[in-house]
Amino acid sequence: MIMEIISILLGILILLGFSQGEALGNMHNVAFALLDLPSLVIILVFTVPVLIRGGVWKDFTRAFLLLKNGYTCHLSELRRTQDVLEMLQKQVVYAGIMAMLLTFITIMRQLSDLASLGPNLAVAILTVLYATVIEMLLLPLHLEVKRQIINYMELDGDTEESDVTVIGSRREMHAESGKQVEMGAVKDGDAEA
Repeated sequence: MIMEIISILLGILILLGFSQGEALGNMHNVAFALLDLPSLVIILVFTVPVLIRGGVWKDFTRAFLLLKNGYTCHLSELRRTQDVLEMLQKQVVYAGIMAMLLTFITIMRQLSDLASLGPNLAVAILTVLYATVIEMLLLPLHLEVKRQIINYMELDGDTEESDVTVIGSRREMHAESGKQVEMGAVKDGDAEA
């Protein structure tokens, strides 16, 4: 999982280096051109307080703990972590778009100053780039949580004797009574009153 995150970051840097026509030796120039601390702060200001105020910071940090071998938690915690990651993915994208729109509004107000047009547009686009990179970094975490949920459910299904077997899309057969049940209603005539 860590290698996937590193490969995403490296791939972005190499792609941007080649798109700029730079040789790999001049990658530090491209990296410095992509650093804009205010844009990153804007993205974080729109996302981190939502996590803290919503009380889901612990669920978010659990996603990183799942990368450790041997870390275990309950299925309900995994599902909360999955919900938080899905919310954060959406929040980051919306924060990037909103920051870009606010920057465009600022650019439109200062349109008479053509010398600042290029740098201001770069800042607007960098906020969307940062949101996209953060989204790409959250994807492997989200997939790891989904994988853990599937493993948990498979392990749970293998170790416990289930008294319910699915035979159709909505019909279930209870092993102990042999009665066929659909949506909570007994289908055969031997129901107790």
